[in-house]
Amino acid sequence: MDGLRFGAAAAVLLYHFTATSTVTSYWGTVPERAFPVLNEVTRYGWLGVELFFMISGFVILLSADGRGVSGFVASRVGRLFPAYWACIVLTVALQRVWSGGRQTTLFETLVNLTMVQDLFEVTGVQVVFWTLLVELKFYLLVLVVLALGPFTRHRVLAFAALWPLAGWAAQELGAAWLAEWLVPDYAPYFSVGMLLFLAYRDGFDVATSLLLAGALALSVLRVLDAAGRASDLQGVTVDPTVTVVILLLSVAAVWATTLRRSTAPSRRVAAVLGTFGALTYPVYLVHTQFGYAVIDVLAHETTRTVALVAAGGLSIALAVAIHYGVERPTSARLRRAVQDGLRRFGHAVRARGLLPQPRS
Repeated sequence: MDGLRFGAAAAVLLYHFTATSTVTSYWGTVPERAFPVLNEVTRYGWLGVELFFMISGFVILLSADGRGVSGFVASRVGRLFPAYWACIVLTVALQRVWSGGRQTTLFETLVNLTMVQDLFEVTGVQVVFWTLLVELKFYLLVLVVLALGPFTRHRVLAFAALWPLAGWAAQELGAAWLAEWLVPDYAPYFSVGMLLFLAYRDGFDVATSLLLAGALALSVLRVLDAAGRASDLQGVTVDPTVTVVILLLSVAAVWATTLRRSTAPSRRVAAVLGTFGALTYPVYLVHTQFGYAVIDVLAHETTRTVALVAAGGLSIALAVAIHYGVERPTSARLRRAVQDGLRRFGHAVRARGLLPQPRS
């Protein structure tokens, strides 16, 4: 699954560098002319985000299973924020020497540190930051379920079934504020991942299989709608049939990574895939602004292929620096600090009689 996550990040990176309309101004021509062959494939790279959401549905339930609320919150804060804050600092430094891309004010940059800037209609420092708020809304729902107790089979089934349906109903009834929080355009992908988690942990049964089929059907409907928007955004034909095939192959790939095998991969293979997995998040965070800057500088000085490789290479180099220089030294410490703070807060609240004492 680490390798699959890195592949999704690479697809999104290539999509932004060789398919989006935004990159036209940096290449000096539309992407389909800059990369006529490659663009036929990378115009579907946005589906890497949908794959991320499916993987997240599986992995977050797997990591939260058996954990309490404080443990889950601490693990997410420790995982997400160190690399995110480092990316913001690096991007702000970039914008001091590069006039292209997104230019944010000091106030907008400070709001970005919260990761919820979209709630205040503040521009994200990097293009991809909008997906993090979608993830945070998923985490909030996971917290609600965790607060009710362990991830029993019935709770996971209810969560995976009711969330997409509630989002769809809110959207159809015009309850914009509720639909905003339930993210109906992406909920089915998370649901697929959650049901694959349940099948991994407890095995397939009739209820899990039927709900998975329903989640897949909703995902297909959502991705067909997204294909039309992608065509309009890129100004090229994004084939709906190809889009659905890629989606279903992505689901199959996630499922394949969850199959229990009699033999484990070699240590070397596991180490390589683990490294790829560790670099996925920082690569995803930094690639747009820094990649666009490299393309802007090199596109007219060298070949497009060299500029593209340089943009990807810088993204990976920065990801390595963030992971080894920021994430590894600080993530565990931040997680422990948050968990200790939440425990102390819980003890203080219970001492004042505002929460029931835990059972012995």
